[in-house]
Amino acid sequence: MRVIEITREEEFERMEPQWNALLRESAADTIFLTWEWLSAWWRSFGQRGELRILAVSEDNGTLRALAPLRRGAERKYGRTVPTLSFIGDGSFDSDYLDFIVARGFEEPAVAAVLRYLGAEIDGGAVLQLNEVPETSPTLAVLTQTAQSGFVWRESNVDCGTVPLPPSWDEYLGMLKPRFRTKIRSVLRTLEEREDVRFGFCRSAAEVERLLPVLFDLHTRRWREAGQPGVFGAERKRDFYAAISPLLLDRDWLRFSWLEWRGQILACQYGFEYNGVYSQLQEGYEPAAEHWNLGVGLRAWSIRTFIERGLREYDFLGGMGRHKSDWGAAVKRSKRVLLARDNFRNDLLFRRGPEWEEAAREQVKRLAPKSLLDARRARALGARPGAPAGTAAEEGGLRKVAADCYYRLGVSGVMRSLREKYHLTVGRNGHWPPVSWDRRTEPSARILYYHRVNDEHDAFSPAMPAAVFAQQMEFVAQNYKVVSLTEALARLAARVPENVVAITFDDGYQDNYINAFPILERHGLTATIFLATGGLDRREPLWFEQLAQALKNTAREFVDLEIDIPRRFWLRSEADRLRANADIYGLLRGLSDEERRRAVTALLAHLGVKPDPFWGDKMLTWDQVRTMKARGIDFGGHTVTHPFLSRLTEERAAWEVSECKRRIEQELQTPVKHFAYPSGREMDFASANKNVLQIAGYEAAVTTIWGMNFSSTDRMELRRGQPWEENPALFAYKFDWYQLVNG
Repeated sequence: MRVIEITREEEFERMEPQWNALLRESAADTIFLTWEWLSAWWRSFGQRGELRILAVSEDNGTLRALAPLRRGAERKYGRTVPTLSFIGDGSFDSDYLDFIVARGFEEPAVAAVLRYLGAEIDGGAVLQLNEVPETSPTLAVLTQTAQSGFVWRESNVDCGTVPLPPSWDEYLGMLKPRFRTKIRSVLRTLEEREDVRFGFCRSAAEVERLLPVLFDLHTRRWREAGQPGVFGAERKRDFYAAISPLLLDRDWLRFSWLEWRGQILACQYGFEYNGVYSQLQEGYEPAAEHWNLGVGLRAWSIRTFIERGLREYDFLGGMGRHKSDWGAAVKRSKRVLLARDNFRNDLLFRRGPEWEEAAREQVKRLAPKSLLDARRARALGARPGAPAGTAAEEGGLRKVAADCYYRLGVSGVMRSLREKYHLTVGRNGHWPPVSWDRRTEPSARILYYHRVNDEHDAFSPAMPAAVFAQQMEFVAQNYKVVSLTEALARLAARVPENVVAITFDDGYQDNYINAFPILERHGLTATIFLATGGLDRREPLWFEQLAQALKNTAREFVDLEIDIPRRFWLRSEADRLRANADIYGLLRGLSDEERRRAVTALLAHLGVKPDPFWGDKMLTWDQVRTMKARGIDFGGHTVTHPFLSRLTEERAAWEVSECKRRIEQELQTPVKHFAYPSGREMDFASANKNVLQIAGYEAAVTTIWGMNFSSTDRMELRRGQPWEENPALFAYKFDWYQLVNG
């Protein structure tokens, strides 16, 4: 038999008709050996110069076998070994790879390939033939050939496959009773919902829509388990984008999906070929795991495949309970290594692995468990349990530096320098990397706080009074603190001076009880932005009510269907805090009317009666008047603390103007300044700024980090400070931000 070598991509591209015709004549006829699959794989993963397909023909030119190989190299115990392996191997997408040989020609074809490669193998090349089915006739021939003169290594690869009976009921009867009941329940629940649909991808447009969803869902599901998933590499995504239209065109692609209200929550990617469905990848929304989306979609898909008359559902590589529960049994493949039997190969491929395994077992017996755990953690990219490692060391060094800086009083020494100059740190290779520039314009940093108390309630976070006192002492000693009104006036006057203003949001009573005496002690003024509804109704703001309800509810979980179906567990304080933050984030994206309805329903569902003492958490108007008389300013913060960008223009106008009216009514003085509730970029819009100006406000503050200059939009002022409770770190960072205008 004659062997012809195909090394050019364009020759490979032209082989489609004869390739698939030969595949249909072979015992190796799987989708992973089709021209469509291997050519797409090569375009995505192949390297120029590595293609090495061997075509075996009879003397009359009739094609009888194809060895779809590629060149490569492997580093083994310090030696680089040339390899020949299957096209398709190495990306963890292809199973059941093999030589493609017309039935009855396995022995002469394999012998011809080995003769052709003989000189190369004698010269040190190694055949690495992975994922060959255990039942392959060519594997049997190779095994016989390797009895003498070769180093032969093989290992098992377990795959899971399910024989499909003629009916769905018969299939369910194959399963364990408990799992059978679960499948029926999950599928019935999903199919009874009018807002849930199942389907298969039918068009190129659907492929383009579904592939990014698969990549995202798969990645997020694995991230929940602390693993990266497989779609991080661009080449992997490119391969799926290349192969999917080909498979769709051949009617082999079976890309199933589960949709809720127009949004894909789960999808499973596989193929139908020769009566077998092969399931390759899947993804489902991890936040909706309580719906058992993966179970529901697989059950619906298997039922559909049975109705279509398929005979097998193949889970492909790997085996575990997540497959055996569905009735999967083991179907085995082999990973085979074939090399010339000489001293080097005996050492590298026979004795070397044996010694390596023995050494590994010895280390396991002798090494301390803590050392093995640390090594395993590093291999997984995780930190060991002890607070060691680069990040911890870096944090420790920073704390030491901050302590020295703070205790040596460097901040005071630096004050004159900060006032006159600012530091520019070069980026992207700019030279010099650090430079000093004289300040030529004024700047104002606006600090903001909320609650100041020692209640230590994680659901209503507050700054401890002692920490606030330390911060105010530092700021008073090292910076020029002015009112917000004066800070803005200085910016307008363009006097090159740094000033600091202090603000509080919402209007909590502890601002009067705890913060106000500290401010007076240090001769400091501040502006408090009031959400007037809380003061007038003597009740906590909506997000405080929600936090306290999540803290105190007897429920173990709460289900929400806002953006997607989500379950929030409430089994521990950590769960409840996480749920509070996540639910707040979801509500942030709703219209105001939707948010209010959702909060009302959620509070009713949680079943927590309002705490009557919470009415005393907000300032009284008498306290506001007392502070105003002693130098504290007040600004508007809406009535009900909505997300301003989510309001209609009419509702936004009422919130900002009614708030202003109430404060002016109580204090008999104009209110000039406003603070956007929550205050991030998504929480206010350009239209809101116009509404504020129409209402009579002269400036508005955000919670966006940064320094303010003469050029800063007065309706979009920056606020922020280091949130360090350690006084040394607070001082260290505060001075640094001032120095670099950060």
